[in-house]
Amino acid sequence: MFELFKQKAEAINAEVHKFSSKAEALDFIKDFIKQNTPNKISKGVVWCDSEFLEGVDKDTLQKELPQIEFNIDLNSATSAKIGINQADFGIAETGSLVEISENVSKRLCSTLPEIHIAILPMKKILPDMESVFKQIEINKIPYMTVISGPSRTADIERVLTIGVHGPERVVILCVENF
Repeated sequence: MFELFKQKAEAINAEVHKFSSKAEALDFIKDFIKQNTPNKISKGVVWCDSEFLEGVDKDTLQKELPQIEFNIDLNSATSAKIGINQADFGIAETGSLVEISENVSKRLCSTLPEIHIAILPMKKILPDMESVFKQIEINKIPYMTVISGPSRTADIERVLTIGVHGPERVVILCVENF
C-alpha cells in the first residue's frame, strides 16, 4: 500500500519519506527545521499537538529549536514558514492525505505556512476513499479535508501556479512504529 501511496503522492508533487520509527522521523524533522528556518529567534514553525508528540519532551525540543511554537493561533500560523501536524489517513489510490479535526490549530498548520509537514502512521494508509469512510462515522465528523499535494491553481490565464491558496511544499513522513 505504501508504494502506491508514494507513487501517487509524488506524481502530484508531494515529497514522501518513510521511517521505521518515531525517533527517526523526529530526527528528520529537527534537521529539516534547522535547514529551512535558519533564524532561530523567530517562531518559524507551528506544530499541532498529536499522538506523534506523546512522550516527546516539548520543552526540551523548544530549547533545541526555539523556532517551534506549540501554541497556535491565526497570527503564529500565518507568519510560520513550516506547519507540522499528523494526518488521519492516507489514500493510496490518489496519494492524498485526509485530515479530520474540529481543532482549528490542526487546520492552520496544514493551510497557512509555506511548507506543510504531515506525519502519517503507515497503518493509516488505506486503498481508497471508500475505505476511509468505513473507518469513520461521517455524521460525527466536524471538519474533513483531503489534501492532494501542494496548493495549485490555474485560474489565472490557465497558467499553473503553486502555493497560491496554501503550502508550496507538502512533505509526508510515513512512520511505521508509533
